[in-house]
Amino acid sequence: MRFPTVLLAIVLLSRAHAQCDTTDLPCSENGWYLSPHGTIRVLVLFAEIDYDKDPTSDPADPNAEHWRKGELPKWKDDVFEPFPSAAPKAIVTRYYHDISLGQYTVLGDYVDRIITIKESRENGLRNAMTLTRAAVEQANTFGALRTAHHLGVEDFDLWRRGGRPGMPKMAGADEPHSYDHVMVIFRNSYLGHGQGSTDPGSPGELYGHPSDTESRFGGMNALPFEILKHEFNHLLLGGNNFHSGGGNAAQFQSYFIPLQGGWSMMGAASSSLLTCSGWDRDRLGWRASDAHFRINAQDIGLKPVDGDLDPLRGDTGIFVLRDFITSGDALRIRLPYLEEGSFPQWIWVENHQTYGKNGSPTDRFHWEETGNPCIEPAAPGLYMTVQVDRDEKIGRDIYGGEADYLHPLTASGHYDLELTTDTVHDRCPFGGTTVAFKEGPELENPLTGNSEQELPVYDRDGNGRLDRREHFVPNAALRSGRILDHACFFGRTAHAFTLDGTRKLAMGTNPSSANVLTLVSGGGKDRYSGKLPNDRVVHLNGISIELMDIGPDGRAQVRIRSNDTRIDRDLRWCADSIVLAPIAGQGGFALDLSEGRRITFDRSRTPTRVDAAETVGGTTYFSAPTRFVILPGARVRLGRKAKWVLENASEVHLMPGARIELEEGADIVERGGSRFVVHDGALVLRKEKERKGCRLFHKRSVAQ
Repeated sequence: MRFPTVLLAIVLLSRAHAQCDTTDLPCSENGWYLSPHGTIRVLVLFAEIDYDKDPTSDPADPNAEHWRKGELPKWKDDVFEPFPSAAPKAIVTRYYHDISLGQYTVLGDYVDRIITIKESRENGLRNAMTLTRAAVEQANTFGALRTAHHLGVEDFDLWRRGGRPGMPKMAGADEPHSYDHVMVIFRNSYLGHGQGSTDPGSPGELYGHPSDTESRFGGMNALPFEILKHEFNHLLLGGNNFHSGGGNAAQFQSYFIPLQGGWSMMGAASSSLLTCSGWDRDRLGWRASDAHFRINAQDIGLKPVDGDLDPLRGDTGIFVLRDFITSGDALRIRLPYLEEGSFPQWIWVENHQTYGKNGSPTDRFHWEETGNPCIEPAAPGLYMTVQVDRDEKIGRDIYGGEADYLHPLTASGHYDLELTTDTVHDRCPFGGTTVAFKEGPELENPLTGNSEQELPVYDRDGNGRLDRREHFVPNAALRSGRILDHACFFGRTAHAFTLDGTRKLAMGTNPSSANVLTLVSGGGKDRYSGKLPNDRVVHLNGISIELMDIGPDGRAQVRIRSNDTRIDRDLRWCADSIVLAPIAGQGGFALDLSEGRRITFDRSRTPTRVDAAETVGGTTYFSAPTRFVILPGARVRLGRKAKWVLENASEVHLMPGARIELEEGADIVERGGSRFVVHDGALVLRKEKERKGCRLFHKRSVAQ
């Protein structure tokens, strides 16, 4: 039978593709193999294996409450809605309704009997393709398609087959019919739980008809939502190089040394929030019906404004963001000063009011719905990520690039995270043991440190090289002598920027508004040998992002500045190379350190390279000593009794035409082979009361 939603799908399709102004070149808003617009209906098969040859090899409990042997799972009706609804309840249908702002409807129905595959009759049941094909062949023995809601093959054929990556997809039925997508979920296969895959193609004819695309998943413990949406999203977004937001794996070449957590459509088992990111929506062209721009926000008068900002070109002021999930509002801020030919970077700012306020079941942390008291809830506030590269939406190479292009910025700070020897038993949230990690003020590293939503790497095998397989999961934290077991990697309350907690991202905060270092690598090998197009220099900037207020309706007022160079807290800066441009900050200073504050320049214990390990004083570093360069024209001030402390062979270079002013009692201290180098033509001014024994500051030339 047919439903009027097909006509609606075509209307939505034509509206949503306004951004794709070409039919000759691939456009990401057309989707990879499936269209991300309109309506699709998935045919689901629930299957199990009868281990009649070796019953001991059955990996699942036959009496599991959620899915008993010989039966359909209890959650069979919780996956997809069979028919359109203004307020869908089934988790996958609701997920796509929310993240697409109502522009993509994913429905589904299931064959109303369990499909049992006998181990003795099949070979290769540890192969995904074979497994899916066996399920289809066994389903065919039922004689004819019979679904729980009495749908026919035509109800699963809403799109023409043959969709090519990035090209327009045609709504309508095939002749003869072909299922748009067949999905098989196994109770007790080698896929276990949380594993699966998808591909364009067919597992064979099912009741006389092939499929355009297919997938298979293990549902041994529960409804396999994370992997299901991850794999289905491949068909919308792209291949394995689109893994991001907690969905990447160690074997894939990526922009960063450690695996990234965070949130995105391509997130999975390692995500914090389970919803989409602003990058996802922009990539697929999901905008609200009242959207005026590619990225949308409001001004203080609640009028629509462009949310794609370049603060150095004047895009500053107060912007209003409604709830990200329900409105689509976001800001994307271009980061300046990056070297030509390097990967461009942006900061995304999203106002997540979270499940408790917006009702979206996936706008919360990964394990929050379990109700386990060890899981901290996602707080309403600003959530930020750095986008690296991946901005081209039209062209022949839009499906290229590397994985992990989204880097979460957690408001709790970035640190040199270190493993301790403290074993934590009955770990959060599902038991077992883990080893606590340590973080604290002495390990702050806003420029190159790890967030709690990354998987820090270390030289586990001691071979002097790093592979992202050598990582630990930052679950239980040792802070101030106490172990706090909150499954930190999957998100905790302090990761959001809130009015009651951290509310600002700037040059002088942890984390920083500076760009991040990239190192495209895979298998422990640096693809570009530390050179372009990698970003290997941290460029400080005067950009700040500050949450000013959140109203009763959830609207967030966010102030964007380009001249916020005042630093009013102690900092520890570590990076192979840091550069300060002549920013026109407050009082004309590119960097203004407040009275009594300290900046320590130190060597990063967080790896910035994957080889060339160096052991100094019993500590092994995968980084170079920090080198901070103050460019010509930049003015720096150290306030009264403020200090710069240079540690572990760090160097600060004051270039010709640059200037530093030291107020009374301010000092620059060199330790551990560090150097403060004043180049010819640079100026150092010390403002200090004359007194006997006063240390004078002399200009030094560069050591050759």
